[in-house]
Amino acid sequence: MASGLIIPGVQVTVVKEVLPQQLAPSGVLGLIGFTERIEQTDQDQTQVTRAGSWPRYVEVLGRASAYSLPEARQALDNGVSELVISPLPANAGATARVALTGDEAKAKAFRALLDKGVRDATAAADDAKRQWDALKANASSDPVAVKQAEARSVEAKARLDDATAAQKAGSDVSNDKAGLTLTARAPGPWANGLLVQVAYRDTLDQSVSFDLKVLRRVAGREEVLEMYRGQTLTAFTATLRGSSFLKVDEAKALGWPRADEYTLTGGQDASAADYAAALDRLRDESDVDMVLAAVQDFSDLTKVARIYGAVISHCNALSDECRGRVGFGQVPRTGSLDTHAQLANNLVSDRFVLVAPNGAVGAVTGMVGSLPYFQSPTFKRLSGLADLPALSTEEQKALLRGNVVPVVLERGRGTIVLRGLTTDGDQINVRRVADRAVRMLKQVGDLFIGLLNNADGRTALKQKLVEALVQMEKDGALVPSTDGKDPAFKVEVYSSQADFAQGIVRVNMAVRPVRAIDYIYATITVQV
Repeated sequence: MASGLIIPGVQVTVVKEVLPQQLAPSGVLGLIGFTERIEQTDQDQTQVTRAGSWPRYVEVLGRASAYSLPEARQALDNGVSELVISPLPANAGATARVALTGDEAKAKAFRALLDKGVRDATAAADDAKRQWDALKANASSDPVAVKQAEARSVEAKARLDDATAAQKAGSDVSNDKAGLTLTARAPGPWANGLLVQVAYRDTLDQSVSFDLKVLRRVAGREEVLEMYRGQTLTAFTATLRGSSFLKVDEAKALGWPRADEYTLTGGQDASAADYAAALDRLRDESDVDMVLAAVQDFSDLTKVARIYGAVISHCNALSDECRGRVGFGQVPRTGSLDTHAQLANNLVSDRFVLVAPNGAVGAVTGMVGSLPYFQSPTFKRLSGLADLPALSTEEQKALLRGNVVPVVLERGRGTIVLRGLTTDGDQINVRRVADRAVRMLKQVGDLFIGLLNNADGRTALKQKLVEALVQMEKDGALVPSTDGKDPAFKVEVYSSQADFAQGIVRVNMAVRPVRAIDYIYATITVQV
């Protein structure tokens, strides 16, 4: 007999409806590049770092990371949802450096100053000691005067010890070989643009000192990063060790730097393999839907193409796991329009965006991340960009014909993205809508794994998919055909007898992503 009520009445069973979780917000950017500091796991393995604001980024990765990875600030300023930073290894590429030549004349003057200080301190200590001994030998001396003389003698001896220590330190740093080697804390060619300025001055006590300024010169403008005034040779090493941008290779300073301006050079970018390894660390970050490799050295376009090709391969591989991503890159700082078009031609993909001119890709990526996933970046305004090279109308046309995204300054509009398209010529938002639909299908489908493959189960799956697609249509991401004959989406859920035996349910789904208006053709009839 079936179990149930014995006494007539009502029994109620509550069945919880299957509800999919909310999809992660779009616009999460996976960023790869050099950083000052690298977070590591307990097993000393590099791990990714998340930052949703600029203070958090600087706090975790260091102030120098603002200059080694400028795309981060651009992306945050333009509204990206969150940064997921996968840093390149600290030993990748080559570190930029500059050798400051020692100035022997100033070193000699400094040693003479130290020697004079020792002679003066010795004479003062001897004189104080004689006065104290004389008072002690005289039986009629006032005890208070004896104690005061003793205090003066002890103080003079302490000054002598300090002067002797300074003399020894000065000899240690200036009697060795001339020169002082500075390097950029974060490796990479970004440091090639750093300048170190050394200027001498005399302090009030006539001891020789100098000012140290670390600055970066970009587009004809100088930006001061750090300023240290009144440095002495003995304090020089300690000062630089506290710098966010520079460090001293040797344990001690080796000579007095000449008053001059020095440029850090010799930095090299990380290899394509280093970038690929950093990309792999983003595989497990399921909410990332945009990827940017912050390449710094564009002198070898073959290498640049390999790095950006790795980004495309990464995005394609993740799309097979229902976590499609769009990659971003930029053209070199120099080169002809034909070179830029050829680079885009070597990177044809519906998952890659190439931006021109160089220096704007971080802002473009951040702006795309701030938009709803179905909105086009075309004619949208960018912030935080200055001194970008102007593109003429002919240059803009040439870039668009090569499927390169131009960033231009429009009077009355500001700096805008002229047209948002991938390197295969399609609109960026079309790809993002399709990826969103795939993520939605994956999330809904996961809820039905393990449930019964019967008519009710398949109908419930279809209903949940239709429900999610209807919401996408209401949001404006999906639209019917312009003649209204075809709907915005179609869904079919079925299982053949062979599929049924293997536990397979098949879903056929068609969606029509919304497209942006890129062109308007108008005809005006003038009536007479």
